[in-house]
Amino acid sequence: MKFYRLVFFIAVLFLFTGCGEDEEGEESEGSSSATTSSTRGWHFEGRDCLACHNVDLGQDKHLSVAGTLFKSASVSDVDDLANSCNADIAIEFLDSSFNKVYSTADYYDANSKGNKGQGNIFLLDRLFNATLNGAYTVRIVDRLTGLSMAQSNANTHSFSGAEYSISSAEDFSNRLSCNACHNGGTTSPLYVQSNSSLCK
Repeated sequence: MKFYRLVFFIAVLFLFTGCGEDEEGEESEGSSSATTSSTRGWHFEGRDCLACHNVDLGQDKHLSVAGTLFKSASVSDVDDLANSCNADIAIEFLDSSFNKVYSTADYYDANSKGNKGQGNIFLLDRLFNATLNGAYTVRIVDRLTGLSMAQSNANTHSFSGAEYSISSAEDFSNRLSCNACHNGGTTSPLYVQSNSSLCK
């Protein structure tokens, strides 16, 4: 009998600690309750964003591109929220003349819980009526002021227009999941290069 109680207890525990859409303390889409700081830690900043959003979650949570911005290049643990930049940030995609082609600020949903996650940069697929296709210089900016916080160096980032595939997340011809490459292994995490005071 004790065995069955233990199994029941474990099943209930998994039910309440799973990666559900609306955890206690998080705000639902369109509600006004505040997100607690403890629930932010369950967002898995630093990991392959699209592996969860585009595989495990519903269509309305799918992302066109996403990553995490950290406070410095010397991040030793991408799971440590203290290392991520807590700011209101956006991604800009620049052409070869450094003109802005797309900005995630133009596809912003104030009710998206992703904006509560510390260091999150993302583009919601349901709001983006275009396809990332071509080579772009990527710049991360403060969403409200446009102040530059980081920019890719001489290397442009290529996008093929194809959808994300978890089997080839680290795809250099289709760089949709920033954290798949910028994970401290293949290349350094995305980090603030200027205006670091914007990180809270």
